[in-house]
Amino acid sequence: MQITSSVEAGALVKSLRESRKLSRKELSDASGIPLRTVYAVEKGELNNLSLDRFIALISAMGAYLDVRVSEANPSEDAEVNRLIKMIATENLDADRWGIAP
Repeated sequence: MQITSSVEAGALVKSLRESRKLSRKELSDASGIPLRTVYAVEKGELNNLSLDRFIALISAMGAYLDVRVSEANPSEDAEVNRLIKMIATENLDADRWGIAP
């Protein structure tokens, strides 16, 4: 599962907790994360959740985090830049095409 927001992270924590039939209090005790923080995480309200705390929560439920780092595809960037240049030099209506900056 790819997580791209605090809401998705919270949904994952809640789903894991419920599937393991743990209360929020039990998860708080097992992870060392304050109960109020567990509530906030599950609601997607904690935009500054640290990676350490997220790992503590999921580890307490027997899950793990697999992180993959990859570079942006330079050929995609080149194509985007080519299209932007074409629009600018050929005076195309970027607003009409929904691609205005």
